[in-house]
Amino acid sequence: MTNAVQPDSSARPDWPALPDGAARLDERRSLYVPVECRECGASVLVAKFSVQHTSIQWDAAAVGQCAEFAARRAVGEQTPRIERCGALRASVETAALEGLLPVSPP
Repeated sequence: MTNAVQPDSSARPDWPALPDGAARLDERRSLYVPVECRECGASVLVAKFSVQHTSIQWDAAAVGQCAEFAARRAVGEQTPRIERCGALRASVETAALEGLLPVSPP
């Protein structure tokens, strides 16, 4: 028995609920676009679903190239505990404002 809340498929009749509440594959992957940090050049994949909702996918190369992460590691912080890079965040917002990063609601 599960207590999972089932989505209201009446809101999206073209997207019926799956049997037994099975999870759907994330169909938004194609909306991720590369964005390069304007400070250090680290490249990440970004999807913007609203003004407030941004998803950033880091890979090992981007983490290794990020200047802010490197500076924070140098003073003893562990990379997995660093919540964000301010320079990359500014680059993402600039890309959105310049129309290079579309806002694609889920």
